[in-house]
Amino acid sequence: MPELGRWLYLAGALPFLVLGIAHALVTPLGVGDRKGLSPSDPSLAQAMAGTRLLLTRRTDMWLTWVGFNLSHSLGAVAFAAFVLLLGRSAPSYATNGALGLPLAWLVSASYLALGLKYWFRTPILGCAFSFACFSAAWLLQLFG
Repeated sequence: MPELGRWLYLAGALPFLVLGIAHALVTPLGVGDRKGLSPSDPSLAQAMAGTRLLLTRRTDMWLTWVGFNLSHSLGAVAFAAFVLLLGRSAPSYATNGALGLPLAWLVSASYLALGLKYWFRTPILGCAFSFACFSAAWLLQLFG
């Protein structure tokens, strides 16, 4: 049973890895760079580039938005790497699962909650899959 839990734990990392990379690839880097996360109205991207933040005049809304998207991608990929590293082998999982499983469950639950409120179907389904995998792995560890 511990091996099934480990495989479920590893499977839970995959949506974060895939969606994190995909998110970075569809993030436009420039105002004229039309990609999946570009505003549908090109004038909005121009307006974002011309609007400074109240917090600081050092940057504009466009650069901030690009940075948020790329850092969000990096966070998802880093989380997946953490899970894959802890679950890379049966001994590593046995040693680190007691810490890794609750943390993975909490992170995936948080992303799922954010997704349900703010995102669209694909990331919600990925987060739900991860949450289900981490939940099942944790239950197997506790009761299996």
